[in-house]
Amino acid sequence: MLPRLGKNSPILSYFCVYNPSLGPHEENTKDQILYYTAKKVVPADVKMKQVGLAQALVNFTSTFSPSHPTQNVHSQKNRMIFLQPEPGFWMHMCVELGILRKQIKDSKGKEKLVTEYLDSQLNDTALEAVLKIGYEQFKLLNGTFSSILYDGKKETSRQRTKTLMHAIEEFFSEWIWKWDFDRLDIMTFSAVFNGVPVQPVLRANYLNINKLDESIKERFDISMSHMFVLNVQDGGLVYRSPDLLIDDVCALRKHVLKKVENHAKSEKRKHDIEMTMMKKDVAKVSGLKQFTKSLSHSHILSYFSAGGSKSTDTVNSSATPNSATASIDSTLALPCALDIPSATPSPDGSLVPEHTNQGIYLTGLVESTAIGMNGEERPVTKSDLVRVYIASAYTGEQPQENRLTEYYLLVYKHKSNLVWSFLLPATSKSENLLSDPIFYTDLENYMNEKNLDTLTQVLVENIASVQEKR
Repeated sequence: MLPRLGKNSPILSYFCVYNPSLGPHEENTKDQILYYTAKKVVPADVKMKQVGLAQALVNFTSTFSPSHPTQNVHSQKNRMIFLQPEPGFWMHMCVELGILRKQIKDSKGKEKLVTEYLDSQLNDTALEAVLKIGYEQFKLLNGTFSSILYDGKKETSRQRTKTLMHAIEEFFSEWIWKWDFDRLDIMTFSAVFNGVPVQPVLRANYLNINKLDESIKERFDISMSHMFVLNVQDGGLVYRSPDLLIDDVCALRKHVLKKVENHAKSEKRKHDIEMTMMKKDVAKVSGLKQFTKSLSHSHILSYFSAGGSKSTDTVNSSATPNSATASIDSTLALPCALDIPSATPSPDGSLVPEHTNQGIYLTGLVESTAIGMNGEERPVTKSDLVRVYIASAYTGEQPQENRLTEYYLLVYKHKSNLVWSFLLPATSKSENLLSDPIFYTDLENYMNEKNLDTLTQVLVENIASVQEKR
């Protein structure tokens, strides 16, 4: 079969995470590989050769620059990227270059096929930075590789190694294959300049948010450690608690905006389903009405006169058609039991108190839709407690180098398109609080008592004013 002419995009060949210290001897070198994925099935010996080559390249270049080992290697057909996110741990991927196949004429005028490998299409800095972002997102949701593998101990165990392998697979198996290498030019800015766009607000508005932040902490005792506010429109940071590190906000921001995006997609799907069902219902009603109109008076009367029962003979013939139509219309007008709104049940069967509809929670106890046995939809509440690991310490404590603190992340999207996110210490008290439906109503009501609507309106106007001046 002849190769297809035209341009083929770059594609991921394989990606792996490994630690050479986990398999130092020849008989257990396979234990070095914590995760491996490829575009096609690869035998175990080929995996080991690929990882072995990666280690050899890193070791060779380290002799020339011990403090800065190689980060990328170019070959005719591939690009190899290396990242050491933690001492001893390596993330490595190989990308097949894009290809341009075309027919050209040689010096004798004869056509021949030429294959060109598009090396310049891949940006090294962007590829390296995207790998770093992947690691930062993994660390945010799981902690460091070392903390999972060693758990504060000097030696690891088979069980902890399996735990780390499972965590890496669960995160990277979905994330790594979502890359679009054709969009690297767009990804470069957000990946390389991995910062947080700050939304400028007036000092008075900033102080009002800070006042609300402090009052929430006081109202809910030590349950709230940090808070930050994002503008959904451009992802800009409107506010963060003074003791919440900006590097942590960088990782948290990506996760929160992804939650908002997924919620928007879910709402669109729900709306599309409702519109489809509505169109079907309208079609059914229209069809039934058309059917009743097609039944003429003469046909109905001839049926009755031909030998209907005594009870049907007593029916007034002039009223029959209208009565039939009215009966059908009235039946269709009756509300279905499934259309009657009901209070949302919690996972344990209790009822979640109704919110004031100023916004919606995207983590914690979240509203969702379940499909019944007959295909009907019904509202349910499910638990989505999100744990995150960041460098910022609990309120009143000093952050320690290379130490992550565990929190619960609570995300609340206000109707103004400002997203308010809260970080609660990962304690049993916080877990109990987040499992209580009353807490969500209390928090929303308290923010409303503190004039959240007025504050958000002023902020939105402030943001719009700044954007107009740009």
